[in-house]
Amino acid sequence: MTVLFAALAAHSLWRLVTSRQAFAMTGYLCHLGMNLVMVAMVWPWWVRLPAPPQLAFFVLAAVFFAAAAGWHQADALSRGPAAGGPTAGGQPAGHHESPGTQAVHAVMMLAMVWAVVVMHPGLTASRTLATGHGAGRAHHTDHAVAHAQPGGWSTVSGTLLLAALVVGGTVFLVGLLRHLRDGGSVRAHAGSDLLAGSAMSFGMAAMCWLMLAS
Repeated sequence: MTVLFAALAAHSLWRLVTSRQAFAMTGYLCHLGMNLVMVAMVWPWWVRLPAPPQLAFFVLAAVFFAAAAGWHQADALSRGPAAGGPTAGGQPAGHHESPGTQAVHAVMMLAMVWAVVVMHPGLTASRTLATGHGAGRAHHTDHAVAHAQPGGWSTVSGTLLLAALVVGGTVFLVGLLRHLRDGGSVRAHAGSDLLAGSAMSFGMAAMCWLMLAS
């Protein structure tokens, strides 16, 4: 997971510095932060990183991508089917103009919000203290492993996010296969974006599954 998300962070950084559109740059910046946190999240020292900034970043990123999905969907509807609206796999309006693509990006950010809320010991300790349990153990949270037993709403929401990530990864993979079938290359910007999107979705789905299973 470290190698996977470090490589995806490098891809996000590359696309960030080579992009010329503010919207695309914002999206790559969001994914750069996401991939870096994913690298940290698999190691014990992640618990020492403050949770509130991570939570705020991913909430804002989820809102950004959700708004982008709504914007592009409204634009596609206003232009009508004759204009050739965008599709989820990046065809034909392009990767960044697809409402389906932006919706998958929003799901990724929501999955990060879920992971921070459920797994970060700073937040789980706060919820424990708020319910009146474990006050005597609160001073040990700095040394705790980022592990909380999911239950109730967290299990249901995590399962739904896992399923959505698998669907999203499949959407990106199908888009990549169509791109290659039409003579495109993985080295091209569109091809690399689709490959990275699929890898991010499936990688995050695997992490969600491990959190739920453990």
